[in-house]
Amino acid sequence: MKYIISQADLADLKAKIQSWLSANCRNPYYYKTKKRITAYLNLCTYFYMEETTLTKLIKKYFKNATRTFYRWAEKIMTAYYSDNLDLLLFKTTKPQNLNYQYSLNSREKVCDLYFDYKNLQAGGMWSLFNNLKIGFHDIKNSEVPKNIKTFYRWIKSDPRWKELKQQNKQTKLHFKRYEVSEIGLLQMDAKIITTSNFMVDKKYYIYDFIDEMTRIVSGYVYDSLGTNNAINAVQRAMKDFGELGITIKRLRTDNAPEFTTTNWSNKKPYKVKERPFTTFLSKRNCSRNHTNPFSSEQWKDWTIPPTL
Repeated sequence: MKYIISQADLADLKAKIQSWLSANCRNPYYYKTKKRITAYLNLCTYFYMEETTLTKLIKKYFKNATRTFYRWAEKIMTAYYSDNLDLLLFKTTKPQNLNYQYSLNSREKVCDLYFDYKNLQAGGMWSLFNNLKIGFHDIKNSEVPKNIKTFYRWIKSDPRWKELKQQNKQTKLHFKRYEVSEIGLLQMDAKIITTSNFMVDKKYYIYDFIDEMTRIVSGYVYDSLGTNNAINAVQRAMKDFGELGITIKRLRTDNAPEFTTTNWSNKKPYKVKERPFTTFLSKRNCSRNHTNPFSSEQWKDWTIPPTL
Protein backbone atom coordinates (compact mmCIF):
# COMPACT_ATOMS: atom_id res chain seq x y z
CA MET A 1 0.00 0.00 0.00
CA LYS A 2 1.02 3.61 -0.52
CA TYR A 3 1.25 4.52 3.18
CA ILE A 4 2.56 1.17 4.48
CA ILE A 5 6.27 0.50 4.13
CA SER A 6 7.16 -2.74 2.34
CA GLN A 7 7.67 -5.82 4.47
CA ALA A 8 11.22 -6.21 3.16
CA ASP A 9 12.22 -2.75 4.41
CA LEU A 10 10.36 -2.87 7.72
CA ALA A 11 13.12 -4.57 9.73
CA ASP A 12 15.77 -2.17 8.37
CA LEU A 13 13.54 0.83 9.19
CA LYS A 14 13.08 -0.37 12.79
CA ALA A 15 16.84 -0.73 13.26
CA LYS A 16 17.60 2.74 11.87
CA ILE A 17 14.80 4.31 13.88
CA GLN A 18 16.07 2.71 17.08
CA SER A 19 19.59 4.04 16.50
CA TRP A 20 18.31 7.48 15.50
CA LEU A 21 16.08 7.79 18.59
CA SER A 22 18.99 6.88 20.88
CA ALA A 23 21.09 9.64 19.31
CA ASN A 24 18.31 12.22 19.77
CA CYS A 25 17.15 11.27 23.26
CA ARG A 26 17.87 14.79 24.58
CA ASN A 27 15.73 16.50 21.98
CA PRO A 28 12.87 18.46 23.66
CA TYR A 29 10.38 16.75 21.35
CA TYR A 30 11.86 13.25 21.80
CA TYR A 31 8.90 11.59 23.51
CA LYS A 32 6.35 13.19 21.20
CA THR A 33 8.30 12.02 18.14
CA LYS A 34 8.88 8.54 19.55
CA LYS A 35 5.16 8.13 20.27
CA ARG A 36 4.14 8.78 16.66
CA ILE A 37 6.92 6.69 15.13
CA THR A 38 6.25 3.73 17.46
CA ALA A 39 2.54 3.85 16.61
CA TYR A 40 3.35 3.76 12.89
CA LEU A 41 5.83 0.85 13.23
CA ASN A 42 3.37 -1.20 15.30
CA LEU A 43 0.65 -0.55 12.76
CA CYS A 44 2.88 -1.75 9.90
CA THR A 45 3.94 -4.84 11.87
CA TYR A 46 0.39 -5.97 12.64
CA PHE A 47 -0.73 -5.08 9.12
CA TYR A 48 1.42 -7.95 7.81
CA MET A 49 0.81 -10.28 10.77
CA GLU A 50 -2.98 -10.12 10.96
CA GLU A 51 -5.72 -10.18 8.38
CA THR A 52 -7.31 -6.88 9.26
CA THR A 53 -8.16 -3.59 7.58
CA LEU A 54 -6.10 -0.41 7.69
CA THR A 55 -9.07 1.45 9.13
CA LYS A 56 -9.16 -0.77 12.23
CA LEU A 57 -5.41 -0.41 12.74
CA ILE A 58 -5.62 3.41 12.49
CA LYS A 59 -8.40 3.34 15.05
CA LYS A 60 -6.27 1.20 17.38
CA TYR A 61 -2.86 2.89 17.11
CA PHE A 62 -3.78 6.45 16.11
CA LYS A 63 -7.10 6.67 17.99
CA ASN A 64 -8.99 7.09 14.72
CA ALA A 65 -6.94 10.19 13.75
CA THR A 66 -6.74 9.36 10.04
CA ARG A 67 -5.08 12.60 8.97
CA THR A 68 -2.38 12.20 11.62
CA PHE A 69 -1.61 8.69 10.35
CA TYR A 70 -1.32 9.75 6.71
CA ARG A 71 0.87 12.73 7.61
CA TRP A 72 3.28 10.67 9.71
CA ALA A 73 3.32 7.76 7.27
CA GLU A 74 4.39 10.12 4.48
CA LYS A 75 7.01 11.78 6.72
CA ILE A 76 8.55 8.48 7.88
CA MET A 77 8.69 6.94 4.41
CA THR A 78 10.18 10.12 2.91
CA ALA A 79 12.81 10.31 5.66
CA TYR A 80 13.70 6.62 5.32
CA TYR A 81 14.06 6.50 1.53
CA SER A 82 15.98 9.81 1.47
CA ASP A 83 18.24 8.47 4.24
CA ASN A 84 17.62 11.59 6.36
CA LEU A 85 15.74 10.68 9.53
CA ASP A 86 16.28 14.18 10.92
CA LEU A 87 13.23 15.18 8.87
CA LEU A 88 11.16 13.52 11.59
CA LEU A 89 12.15 16.02 14.28
CA PHE A 90 9.48 18.45 15.44
CA LYS A 91 10.21 22.07 14.66
CA THR A 92 9.15 25.00 16.79
CA THR A 93 6.46 27.26 15.37
CA LYS A 94 7.96 30.34 17.04
CA PRO A 95 9.07 32.85 14.38
CA GLN A 96 12.83 33.21 14.09
CA ASN A 97 12.70 36.91 13.23
CA LEU A 98 10.09 39.12 14.84
CA ASN A 99 8.71 41.69 12.45
CA TYR A 100 7.10 44.69 14.11
CA GLN A 101 4.79 45.75 11.33
CA TYR A 102 3.30 48.88 12.88
CA SER A 103 5.17 51.95 14.13
CA LEU A 104 4.37 53.90 17.29
CA ASN A 105 3.27 56.77 15.07
CA SER A 106 0.62 54.55 13.45
CA ARG A 107 -0.56 53.43 16.85
CA GLU A 108 -0.91 57.00 18.09
CA LYS A 109 -2.84 58.00 14.94
CA VAL A 110 -5.36 55.19 15.40
CA CYS A 111 -5.82 55.93 19.12
CA ASP A 112 -6.28 59.66 18.53
CA LEU A 113 -8.86 58.97 15.84
CA TYR A 114 -10.75 56.53 18.07
CA PHE A 115 -11.18 58.97 20.95
CA ASP A 116 -12.26 61.74 18.55
CA TYR A 117 -14.67 59.27 16.97
CA LYS A 118 -15.95 58.29 20.41
CA ASN A 119 -16.53 61.91 21.45
CA LEU A 120 -18.67 62.45 18.35
CA GLN A 121 -20.83 59.45 19.40
CA ALA A 122 -20.27 57.93 15.96
CA GLY A 123 -19.76 54.42 17.29
CA GLY A 124 -17.36 52.09 19.06
CA MET A 125 -14.23 50.12 18.27
CA TRP A 126 -15.85 47.65 15.89
CA SER A 127 -17.54 50.42 13.91
CA LEU A 128 -14.32 52.41 13.54
CA PHE A 129 -12.25 49.32 12.72
CA ASN A 130 -14.53 48.36 9.82
CA ASN A 131 -14.82 51.90 8.50
CA LEU A 132 -11.05 52.38 8.48
CA LYS A 133 -10.81 49.27 6.30
CA ILE A 134 -12.93 50.93 3.59
CA GLY A 135 -11.09 54.25 3.65
CA PHE A 136 -13.24 56.21 6.12
CA HIS A 137 -10.20 58.33 7.10
CA ASP A 138 -7.00 59.41 5.40
CA ILE A 139 -4.98 56.98 7.54
CA LYS A 140 -3.25 54.50 5.27
CA ASN A 141 -4.60 50.96 5.23
CA SER A 142 -1.11 49.66 6.06
CA GLU A 143 -1.20 51.61 9.34
CA VAL A 144 -4.41 49.95 10.53
CA PRO A 145 -4.02 46.56 12.28
CA LYS A 146 -5.48 43.70 10.32
CA ASN A 147 -6.73 41.94 13.45
CA ILE A 148 -9.52 43.37 15.63
CA LYS A 149 -7.75 41.99 18.73
CA THR A 150 -4.68 44.12 17.98
CA PHE A 151 -6.98 47.11 17.48
CA TYR A 152 -8.61 46.52 20.88
CA ARG A 153 -5.22 46.11 22.58
CA TRP A 154 -3.98 49.42 21.20
CA ILE A 155 -7.04 51.32 22.42
CA LYS A 156 -7.17 49.73 25.87
CA SER A 157 -3.47 50.34 26.55
CA ASP A 158 -3.89 54.07 25.89
CA PRO A 159 -4.03 56.20 29.10
CA ARG A 160 -7.17 57.93 27.81
CA TRP A 161 -9.03 54.62 28.01
CA LYS A 162 -8.63 54.52 31.79
CA GLU A 163 -9.74 58.14 32.02
CA LEU A 164 -12.82 57.32 29.96
CA LYS A 165 -13.68 54.40 32.25
CA GLN A 166 -13.30 56.63 35.29
CA GLN A 167 -15.61 59.23 33.74
CA ASN A 168 -18.18 56.50 33.09
CA LYS A 169 -18.09 55.50 36.76
CA GLN A 170 -18.59 59.09 37.85
CA THR A 171 -21.49 59.46 35.42
CA LYS A 172 -23.21 56.40 36.85
CA LEU A 173 -22.90 57.82 40.36
CA HIS A 174 -24.15 61.26 39.35
CA PHE A 175 -27.28 60.25 37.43
CA LYS A 176 -30.14 58.22 38.79
CA ARG A 177 -30.55 55.07 36.78
CA TYR A 178 -34.34 54.98 36.82
CA GLU A 179 -36.20 58.26 36.71
CA VAL A 180 -39.25 58.30 34.46
CA SER A 181 -42.44 60.31 34.72
CA GLU A 182 -45.00 57.73 33.57
CA ILE A 183 -45.72 54.02 33.54
CA GLY A 184 -45.57 51.91 30.40
CA LEU A 185 -41.87 52.54 29.72
CA LEU A 186 -40.30 49.09 29.89
CA GLN A 187 -36.89 47.52 29.58
CA MET A 188 -36.49 44.14 27.87
CA ASP A 189 -33.54 41.79 28.12
CA ALA A 190 -32.58 38.13 27.65
CA LYS A 191 -31.20 35.89 30.42
CA ILE A 192 -29.75 32.39 30.13
CA ILE A 193 -30.39 29.41 32.43
CA THR A 194 -27.49 26.94 32.14
CA THR A 195 -27.27 23.32 33.22
CA SER A 196 -24.13 24.09 35.25
CA ASN A 197 -25.86 26.65 37.48
CA PHE A 198 -29.43 25.35 37.62
CA MET A 199 -31.17 21.97 37.87
CA VAL A 200 -32.38 21.90 34.26
CA ASP A 201 -32.02 19.31 31.50
CA LYS A 202 -30.76 21.81 28.88
CA LYS A 203 -30.20 25.50 28.30
CA TYR A 204 -33.23 27.77 28.59
CA TYR A 205 -33.62 31.48 27.88
CA ILE A 206 -35.81 34.07 29.56
CA TYR A 207 -37.04 37.27 27.95
CA ASP A 208 -37.77 39.55 30.92
CA PHE A 209 -39.61 42.87 31.11
CA ILE A 210 -39.52 45.54 33.82
CA ASP A 211 -41.50 48.73 34.08
CA GLU A 212 -39.04 51.52 34.93
CA MET A 213 -41.47 53.36 37.20
CA THR A 214 -43.54 50.72 39.00
CA ARG A 215 -40.74 48.06 38.92
CA ILE A 216 -43.29 45.40 37.92
CA VAL A 217 -41.48 42.43 36.32
CA SER A 218 -42.52 39.58 34.05
CA GLY A 219 -40.56 36.91 32.20
CA TYR A 220 -41.14 34.21 29.58
CA VAL A 221 -39.09 31.04 29.04
CA TYR A 222 -38.00 29.74 25.63
CA ASP A 223 -35.75 27.01 24.24
CA SER A 224 -33.76 29.45 22.11
CA LEU A 225 -33.17 33.11 21.35
CA GLY A 226 -34.40 34.66 18.13
CA THR A 227 -36.59 37.28 16.52
CA ASN A 228 -39.74 35.11 16.51
CA ASN A 229 -39.41 34.27 20.21
CA ALA A 230 -38.66 37.91 21.06
CA ILE A 231 -41.81 39.06 19.23
CA ASN A 232 -43.85 36.35 20.93
CA ALA A 233 -42.53 37.44 24.33
CA VAL A 234 -43.56 41.05 23.63
CA GLN A 235 -47.05 39.89 22.64
CA ARG A 236 -47.41 38.01 25.92
CA ALA A 237 -46.02 40.96 27.90
CA MET A 238 -48.47 43.37 26.26
CA LYS A 239 -51.33 41.10 27.26
CA ASP A 240 -50.14 40.55 30.86
CA PHE A 241 -49.26 44.20 31.52
CA GLY A 242 -52.53 45.23 29.87
CA GLU A 243 -54.44 43.20 32.44
CA LEU A 244 -52.71 45.32 35.10
CA GLY A 245 -53.78 48.52 33.35
CA ILE A 246 -50.33 49.23 31.88
CA THR A 247 -50.04 49.98 28.17
CA ILE A 248 -46.52 49.42 26.85
CA LYS A 249 -45.54 52.66 25.12
CA ARG A 250 -41.81 52.12 24.78
CA LEU A 251 -39.36 49.21 24.96
CA ARG A 252 -35.70 49.73 25.72
CA THR A 253 -33.40 46.88 24.59
CA ASP A 254 -29.74 46.23 23.97
CA ASN A 255 -28.26 45.63 20.51
CA ALA A 256 -28.73 41.85 20.43
CA PRO A 257 -29.28 40.29 16.96
CA GLU A 258 -33.02 39.77 17.49
CA PHE A 259 -33.50 43.42 18.47
CA THR A 260 -30.91 45.28 16.40
CA THR A 261 -31.60 47.55 13.46
CA THR A 262 -28.00 47.45 12.23
CA ASN A 263 -26.63 45.16 9.52
CA TRP A 264 -22.91 44.49 9.16
CA SER A 265 -21.22 43.27 5.97
CA ASN A 266 -17.75 43.34 4.46
CA LYS A 267 -18.70 45.80 1.73
CA LYS A 268 -20.89 48.06 3.83
CA PRO A 269 -19.92 47.70 7.49
CA TYR A 270 -22.58 50.10 8.72
CA LYS A 271 -26.03 50.01 7.12
CA VAL A 272 -29.36 50.68 8.85
CA LYS A 273 -32.23 48.39 7.98
CA GLU A 274 -35.50 47.94 9.83
CA ARG A 275 -35.88 44.44 11.24
CA PRO A 276 -39.09 42.44 11.93
CA PHE A 277 -38.88 43.21 15.67
CA THR A 278 -38.86 46.96 15.06
CA THR A 279 -41.63 46.65 12.45
CA PHE A 280 -43.77 44.68 14.91
CA LEU A 281 -43.44 47.40 17.57
CA SER A 282 -44.18 50.17 15.06
CA LYS A 283 -47.47 48.53 14.06
CA ARG A 284 -48.52 48.49 17.72
CA ASN A 285 -47.60 52.14 18.34
CA CYS A 286 -44.74 51.15 20.62
CA SER A 287 -41.42 52.95 20.22
CA ARG A 288 -38.04 51.26 20.72
CA ASN A 289 -34.82 52.68 22.18
CA HIS A 290 -31.43 51.22 22.92
CA THR A 291 -30.35 50.76 26.52
CA ASN A 292 -29.01 54.04 27.92
CA PRO A 293 -25.22 54.36 27.67
CA PHE A 294 -23.84 54.77 31.21
CA SER A 295 -27.48 54.74 32.46
CA SER A 296 -27.55 58.53 32.14
CA GLU A 297 -30.66 60.71 31.93
CA GLN A 298 -28.94 62.93 29.38
CA TRP A 299 -29.01 59.99 26.95
CA LYS A 300 -32.69 59.15 27.55
CA ASP A 301 -33.76 59.78 23.94
CA TRP A 302 -30.66 58.25 22.34
CA THR A 303 -31.52 55.56 19.79
CA ILE A 304 -28.81 54.57 17.27
CA PRO A 305 -25.58 56.24 16.12
CA PRO A 306 -25.81 58.37 12.97
CA THR A 307 -24.83 56.70 9.73
CA LEU A 308 -21.47 57.55 8.23
